[in-house]
Amino acid sequence: MNKEKVKNKVVNGCLIAIIGWSLFFAVMVAISVLPKIHTSFGDKEIEIIRKHMGITIDGNSTPVKLKETHGGGDSFYELWLEDIDDPEKFMENCYDGSYAVIEDKSDLQEFGGGFPYEYNYDDRLLFEDSYIVYTRAYNNGSKPSRYYYIIAFYKDGDSFKAKVVDED
Repeated sequence: MNKEKVKNKVVNGCLIAIIGWSLFFAVMVAISVLPKIHTSFGDKEIEIIRKHMGITIDGNSTPVKLKETHGGGDSFYELWLEDIDDPEKFMENCYDGSYAVIEDKSDLQEFGGGFPYEYNYDDRLLFEDSYIVYTRAYNNGSKPSRYYYIIAFYKDGDSFKAKVVDED
């Protein structure tokens, strides 16, 4: 009888350990896929923008916010910029002519007629009111030109603001 009690305690202890490690692992995975939002920009954040979005911040714009989301081997980026003098010049400096103007914004409408909320700059500057919208295809290493950015510019006073959304 004594051996049975010891055996039951060992089994129960192993089950508790397995459940504990499973919960720990699940929490770690959940935390790793939470979006990271950057609102202050040092060398690390500027390098993320340059490396992952192909945008060089060189005084022709000011980054306001960067949102990174990672999960399932995929990355998603959103970037808010302000103090842009000329959208065409900005695009030329960033992408060397490898971009296109989206002539008809209705091509981006979702089923039901609305635009995706992630294209809005904020609650005041909505996508349907954007000044001009560009797209830029890029290669993620495995499928050329399947992925692209949507870059929407909004007139705000004497300058422009932009929202860059990584679409796939």
